[in-house]
Amino acid sequence: MEKVLVISSSKTASEALVSFIRDSFRCTPKLVESAYQAKMYLDSEPSVELAVINSPLMDEPGLELAEYIIEKTAANCIFMIKDEYIEKISSRAEKCGIIIVGKPFSKTLLYQLVKTLDIAVTRSLKLYAENLRLEEKIKEIQTVDKAKFMLMQYKGMTEDEAHAYLEQYAMNKRKKKRIAALEIIDRINEQYL
Repeated sequence: MEKVLVISSSKTASEALVSFIRDSFRCTPKLVESAYQAKMYLDSEPSVELAVINSPLMDEPGLELAEYIIEKTAANCIFMIKDEYIEKISSRAEKCGIIIVGKPFSKTLLYQLVKTLDIAVTRSLKLYAENLRLEEKIKEIQTVDKAKFMLMQYKGMTEDEAHAYLEQYAMNKRKKKRIAALEIIDRINEQYL
């Protein structure tokens, strides 16, 4: 995990959290002191992977900020709150997907929690990248099929002839099939439509 935001109004807790995250996960977390500063930072840096809120903050208790982070960004959110308040906010936080940690807590617990989130984020990013690759492949197939269909409809080719024509066109122009298909579509549109 590389992009971590720590939001804490307590100087000693801030230093301890930043030091712990930096040493444990070999990253340099960004530290802010208020919900306002956190929102400004998140608006300018949307690729934050994890936000750790040490409540209360100087300008709000912190739960509203946690909800904002979950709703407006792709970041996971760990919300640290005194044990005695967990019961009051747990159902509201859990509905949003906010992870609650009671204070005081052990470094081992925090390490395991952040490591688990790191594994989940890495896995999600791999799935997201694979999904994007598959979407691109589908777009390519759709474009190639459209070009072949237009060649069949307007040039009277068979499917095999249209396929061979498209491949030969792409090879002659030294272009990817999708780009060649788009050019063929544009040419047919200009000529017939």
